[in-house]
Amino acid sequence: MARLYHWRWYYSIPSLVLWVVTVLAFILIKANRNPQALLILVPLLIVNVLWLVFRKAMGFRSADAEMFGMVFHSLAVGITVLWLLANRLCNRNPLVTFLLAFVIMAVLGLLGAVSYVGLEFSPRTIGGLTLLGMLASAMLLSFGLTAWRCQNRYTGLRFVLYLAFWTAAVWLATALIFFSIVLVIYRPPIPLFAGMLQLLVVGSVLGVCVYVLVFPYLILALVDPFFRQRFYACLRLKNKNIEKCPENM
Repeated sequence: MARLYHWRWYYSIPSLVLWVVTVLAFILIKANRNPQALLILVPLLIVNVLWLVFRKAMGFRSADAEMFGMVFHSLAVGITVLWLLANRLCNRNPLVTFLLAFVIMAVLGLLGAVSYVGLEFSPRTIGGLTLLGMLASAMLLSFGLTAWRCQNRYTGLRFVLYLAFWTAAVWLATALIFFSIVLVIYRPPIPLFAGMLQLLVVGSVLGVCVYVLVFPYLILALVDPFFRQRFYACLRLKNKNIEKCPENM
C-alpha cells in the first residue's frame, strides 16, 4: 500500500546553514582572509570523522541520529566560528567575552535546528537545543575557569590538564543540579542513589565527549601562531610570546 510522505528541501542537506555561516566567517572577516586561517578546518574535519565513528558504533535510530547530529554539528561549527571571530572577542571584559561567545553558540544552535528540521520545532528538537545549551555553557565555563587558574602560571600542558579537570568538575556539578531540579519537579519513581548515579555517569560521558571535541582545536591553538595569538588574547594568558590581539582586523 502506497504511503504519502511530506518531503522538505532541507531533508537532503542537513547542517547546510551552518556551513554557509562558516564560509561567511572566512569571507567577511578581514583577518580570516589568510591561508593560515584555513587550518581551523583540520580540527573540524577530525571531529567530524570522530562523530561518524561514534554514530556508527552507537547505532542510533533515525530520530536520535538526527537530534544528536544537530547537536554535534551546531557545537562543532560553533567552536570553529568562535575561533574565526576570536579577534573580535578579545581585549574585552572576560564576562562580556563569555556572554558574546555564548550568544554566538546559541545563534548557531538555532540555525542548526532550522537547518535540520525547519521551523517545526518538536519536543525532541527543543530537548536537543537544551542539551546544546548545556554543552556550550559548560564548555565556555570550563575554558574560563582554566584560564583563571593558568593566568599567572601558563604552560600548554598545564592548560590541557586543568581543562580536563574543570570539564569534569563542571559536568558533574551540572548533572547534580539537573537531577535536583528533576527530583523537585517530576519526582521520578527511582531511588535517589540510583538516579544520582545514572546522572553522574551521563555527566561524565558528556564531559569526556566535550573534551574530545575541543581537544583538536586546543592543539591547533597551542601549535599554530595564527590561532595561538587569539587564544592568548581571548583568555588573557601571560606568556613571553603573547602578542596583543588586533582589534581592527
